[in-house]
Amino acid sequence: MRVLLAVDASPDSRNAAGMIKHLAVPPDLHVLNVVDVEALKHAYDSPEMPAGYYETYRQEVSEVAERVLHEMKAELAPHASHIRLIADTGDAAESIIQTAEEARAGLIILGQRGMTATPTFLLGGVSQKVATYAPCSVLIVKEPQPTLDRILLALDGSDESTKAVQFLARAPFKGPMRVTAVLVWPGHHAGLLGPAKGLRDMRSAAKTARAQGEALLRSTVAPLSGKPYEVETEWLQGDPAFSLIEAAARHQAQMIVLGARGMKAVKRFLLGSVSQKVLVHAPCSVLIVR
Repeated sequence: MRVLLAVDASPDSRNAAGMIKHLAVPPDLHVLNVVDVEALKHAYDSPEMPAGYYETYRQEVSEVAERVLHEMKAELAPHASHIRLIADTGDAAESIIQTAEEARAGLIILGQRGMTATPTFLLGGVSQKVATYAPCSVLIVKEPQPTLDRILLALDGSDESTKAVQFLARAPFKGPMRVTAVLVWPGHHAGLLGPAKGLRDMRSAAKTARAQGEALLRSTVAPLSGKPYEVETEWLQGDPAFSLIEAAARHQAQMIVLGARGMKAVKRFLLGSVSQKVLVHAPCSVLIVR
């Protein structure tokens, strides 16, 4: 698998790099560092600053970026089949997305938050932009992950969630691993059945939805049998995003895996509302599969 790892000098970036060690097969790894020169210029090229300060600082940032790339290469060399280092300038999210397209990456890995190689410039919203517009699957890493053996898999019967199962069926991560497959029924207003009227109809609808949901869960996770997984299923009722986030905390999941439901916009795939909420509020790392 070809993986694009976006890095900088932040702790979250280090956490993201650590995920490479959990991949079952050493990847063809592209390591990207982006310096937003325009942001630096806007902040430091002003009459209040000493003459030449911006150019000195820009050079320092570039040197830090280069050092980070080579440190990552040394650290990850035992865990990759090949490593290519890429230094770029410009908007971080745009650079990550474009580089993933050019490299034909199958997976982008990056930290939830990052910095442009210094403790000064936070890259707000980069991870969300990449997750929303990336041409491939995206793993947003939120915390250090010394071990990876508990995954929450979100299913809803859609083609997108089936792709998430297919991704895991290829056993991309080292096992053994416990997978909790969860299907959430939003209630009588939407879901597997049409709207229900009255308390009796609501109870009947919930009972029928549960039976259908549990059958759907069993059939959908079938491709994971015989893999390095211990699979359990869970049917829940409530708000899909909130239920998934609560279930992840309850099961102490280290990663939530879900499909990217949304509309195709030119050459991009927009996230659905559930994926977006889970990405922002989940207590653990989130893998959005395309």
